[in-house]
Amino acid sequence: MFAIERIRIIKNYLQKESKVSVAKLSELLNVTEVTIRRDLEKLEAEGFLQRTHGGAVINNLVQDEPAEEQSDKYLIERQEIADTAFHLVSDNDMIMITEGLTNVQVARRLSRKNNLTVITNDVRIALEFKNSPSNNLILLGGDLNEYAVYGQLAINNMQYFSFNHLFVEVDAINKQTGMMASSISKASLIQKAMQSAESTTVVCLAKYFGEKSLYRIGSIETADRIITNSALDDSYKDYLFGLNIKIYTSVDIYEE
Repeated sequence: MFAIERIRIIKNYLQKESKVSVAKLSELLNVTEVTIRRDLEKLEAEGFLQRTHGGAVINNLVQDEPAEEQSDKYLIERQEIADTAFHLVSDNDMIMITEGLTNVQVARRLSRKNNLTVITNDVRIALEFKNSPSNNLILLGGDLNEYAVYGQLAINNMQYFSFNHLFVEVDAINKQTGMMASSISKASLIQKAMQSAESTTVVCLAKYFGEKSLYRIGSIETADRIITNSALDDSYKDYLFGLNIKIYTSVDIYEE
């Protein structure tokens, strides 16, 4: 069993039961207690749980997560993607993170970095850095549309910034139509942001590969790398490899 599968099972168990013993997990997953302790160390490092003598308890902040996340059936997949993104960013980087539920999880993980300069148009992403005083957060101005700001003012503001990494969350990736978004405002802001970035990382759940959305952002080749979860179909892995685009699935950051 891959470590990423164990991590998924451990997270699901703790979200239901709140606490668990190392012995219980060792029996449940049919691996050694040494392996379980290593998994728990990783989950403690990302803030999901707190280790106790002989086991672990879920972090209270995770238990009190917003209702939007409690009902999100893809939350574990989003967290897997965020774990991968964490390893692609270094302290002192200047980054932009665009609006999206998966990017909220990316921001939550990155808030543990130090001395980042983070630009975003998503209020939820901005709030992830509220208890992270070692990082500098810039929230774009513009027309507020539910959780994010868009419009000409937001696009105009982009001309003042340059950053190392851009994390854009897209609503669909298709071999014929490329990367797509559900609104022209979102597509336009992403297009503008890509002009200011040294490198662009596209974030997309595996389930949206092969799908279509309403507005085209651009060709897949404009991405420097793509992060998705481990369920991505092999045909798309081969396709992206043929385009010389780096593809990261969350299984890449864990050992067996």
